[in-house]
Amino acid sequence: METLRITQLDIAIVAIAFFTTVGFGLWFGRRKVASSEALFLADRDATWPLIGASLFSANISSQQFVGQAGLAYAIGLAAGAFQLVGALCFVLLAVFFVDVYLGLRLRTAPEFFEKRYHVGARMCVSGINLIIILAANVATALYAGATVLADLAGWSGETQFALAVGVIALAAGVTTIAGGLRSVLWMDLLLATLLITGGAITLIMSIQHAGGWSEAVAVYDDEGNNLWSVLQPWYREFGWLPLATGAVILGVHGHCTDQDYVQRALAARSVYHSKMGALFAAVLKVVALLIIAAPGVVAAKLMPGLEHPDQAYARVVATYVPPGLAGLVFAGLFSAILGTVAAGLAASSSLISFDFIGRLAPGLSEKRRVVIGRLVMATLLTGCALLAPSIREFQGVYVYIVRLGAALGPAVFVCVVAGIFSRRASGRGATATLVAGTLFGVSAYLIQASPDLAESLPRYLRSSLNTSFLNTLFCAVVMYFASDPREGAARADVVLAERKDSPDREAMSQTERRRYRLALVTLAILWFSVLITFSPWGVARDRAESPPEITHSTP
Repeated sequence: METLRITQLDIAIVAIAFFTTVGFGLWFGRRKVASSEALFLADRDATWPLIGASLFSANISSQQFVGQAGLAYAIGLAAGAFQLVGALCFVLLAVFFVDVYLGLRLRTAPEFFEKRYHVGARMCVSGINLIIILAANVATALYAGATVLADLAGWSGETQFALAVGVIALAAGVTTIAGGLRSVLWMDLLLATLLITGGAITLIMSIQHAGGWSEAVAVYDDEGNNLWSVLQPWYREFGWLPLATGAVILGVHGHCTDQDYVQRALAARSVYHSKMGALFAAVLKVVALLIIAAPGVVAAKLMPGLEHPDQAYARVVATYVPPGLAGLVFAGLFSAILGTVAAGLAASSSLISFDFIGRLAPGLSEKRRVVIGRLVMATLLTGCALLAPSIREFQGVYVYIVRLGAALGPAVFVCVVAGIFSRRASGRGATATLVAGTLFGVSAYLIQASPDLAESLPRYLRSSLNTSFLNTLFCAVVMYFASDPREGAARADVVLAERKDSPDREAMSQTERRRYRLALVTLAILWFSVLITFSPWGVARDRAESPPEITHSTP
């Protein structure tokens, strides 16, 4: 990408926002961290605004701003349909999963798999979580952030790029290591504000330069489909059918079982705050459809023919957002990067500390656990920072992340859904499902990653989301036939008994219950309104075919 054309004022605003965010997190995390729960779960005292903003910040990253906006430039607003799917999955987290997780007093999401199945299932799911968090989130976020920072500063050398990686890693690492999840939660509240503000500015300015909404909405693909529609033809990789099946599976796996999201829900002071935080994050995800994917669609109208779609978001900001405001937008982009790195660092460290080190050395004192937890954070951050500069010619970042999740997610999805809603599912079934589903997913990933092999597949199987759905059906069959019903029922009874013995923090008052139900109804109205608005039944009407030419015969 060419050096971004922004002013010294913009660079100053980015720097001020950058250091203010770090100081904000350190200030609110200044309380002494005396236990591992204080470090990784903020003493289980977080309120719903903090939880919702942190869930959103953990989910929205540089891959979203750069990758999803770039995908929207290429295929339209359907790239942002993942935000609507994510909002739906946060609702599922609130309605079905929070009660189970808080009732079992979990410290990590994979701990559920030990309680419901066996310790091997916990270790396997924890390992999958770590791969996704570190390889697909933290390292790529550091790389993308360093790329933008190097462009802002005019740096071009390898040493300068490594310095940019180090600056971002240090900023996210200092707050997370010093204050733990408490610092991250407060920092994320500010980050979410900057992120939404910057995205709104970009959308408004780009639409103005496109000639207003009526002009901006008139952009179509080669088949005449309006790019503002979130509903693409079923046979496309991100068409409505793959989104309705595979994307939902991928979303439930990510939003309801991955530690970087569930960790926030577990930090709530009560079930009410956990549920409302998830619903607040769902609202922000609907907003993200407009502040992340929509600018990519406008870029397709303003600047067709970019060398790479991933250039779209930064080019729109640098070209059409005036000085000063451009600094706020890039501050929002760095907010997303810091949020992703901090979330991934806290989540992966908690997985290693609780799921692995905690089992190998159960007799450690709380003081020693805190020290080891901080050392783990520093080690993981250093490793990701060293890896980031090697990610050079990274093409299709967002597609890569989707395919990786589609390969590893279905087996975990089936295990968690069967564990919560079925008494038949047993440890033997979980083992068979995790092994078979992972082999199926990795095989599909390798085939679809090869252009020649992918072209030989039927059209339906070329989408990783569709093969993810087939893998899920396969895993469900494996779970059903491999499970021992008696063993499964016995484990389910143990889990149910433990939930019944949970403290009062699992219950909601009548007032809280009314507020929660009102929030659910309001969110449902908002979700369906946005879906209808940005569809062929709303503003995204397809281009009408030209009527046939009428000829008149000469009498």
